[in-house]
Amino acid sequence: MRSVAIRGSLTAAVVLSLAACSSGAGSPGTGSADAAGAGAQVQGGSASDVGSDTYVFLPKSLNNPYWVDARKGMEAEAAKLGVKAQFLGPDTDDAGKQVEIFESVLAQKPAGIAVSPNDPASVINIVSQARAAGIPVISWDGPVPDSEVMGYIGTDNVAAGERQAEALVAAMGETGKIAIVTGSLSATNLVQRLDGLKKGLAAHPGIEIVATETSDESIAGAQSKAETLLQAHPDLTGMAGISGSDLPGIAGALKAAGKCGDIKAVGFDVVPQNITAMQEKCADAAIAQKPYGMTAQALDILKGLHEGNSDQPADFNVDTGVEVVTPANLDDYMATGPH
Repeated sequence: MRSVAIRGSLTAAVVLSLAACSSGAGSPGTGSADAAGAGAQVQGGSASDVGSDTYVFLPKSLNNPYWVDARKGMEAEAAKLGVKAQFLGPDTDDAGKQVEIFESVLAQKPAGIAVSPNDPASVINIVSQARAAGIPVISWDGPVPDSEVMGYIGTDNVAAGERQAEALVAAMGETGKIAIVTGSLSATNLVQRLDGLKKGLAAHPGIEIVATETSDESIAGAQSKAETLLQAHPDLTGMAGISGSDLPGIAGALKAAGKCGDIKAVGFDVVPQNITAMQEKCADAAIAQKPYGMTAQALDILKGLHEGNSDQPADFNVDTGVEVVTPANLDDYMATGPH
């Protein structure tokens, strides 16, 4: 994919609770669709509400505050543009349920679809079906390689992984042993972040990666794996979380073990759990993506593709960038938003 510059910037911070994310925050046009198909009722909306004038965003899940900010960006831009948009996803990360929701949405022939895939391979066929039906489909937040998506908007995940490596080295120094917790080894964006982290750490030969574990993109899973890693490697000096669920789990394990501050921890996303972890000295940096801005601009792009007046090149790649947030600049970051 060819890179193009992101248009403009969206500032400021929206901090929402995990409970709000899990409930869909009671907002119209958002929620999870179950396997019953197009008529399935969801929290605040349903696939059957999708019409030919509706733009649909398909997140990996609804159980992380990151997706709340993404939904907020979509809703704000939809109001600005005067269009209809829905945010429909499984309650937890589930590739099979995400495909079922995609199928239900496709049957309604929407104006456009943006998908953040749990497993890119699982959506390739249905993306092809949507494109054959003349429906524009883009990937957002996570790419879908070797597919017929018309382009990608979101984080350059390899570059973000390299920034994570820099933040970890800044926190722990040039020597030590680290362990990695990642949400999965199938999601392309997570694989790219892990590659970027390893690439960045390769420039620091005094740092050794001793283990990598998967959390199934669950905070509880991340904490369990982090606790196991702490027991198996008592000489750890750093830990890195790759998915948005991993740093909260790592921080929980460090707090339970009384290791906050002794073992440096860096991960992704400025969500409430990570804010608390930084304030409690259980996390040293969070790589902040721009979920609000991603969906806002993604909706602009989908509208242009649907109306036939998009200024994006074929196979576009829009990098929305990241920021490194630490306890030192957290207050300044929180004073601006939404991101």
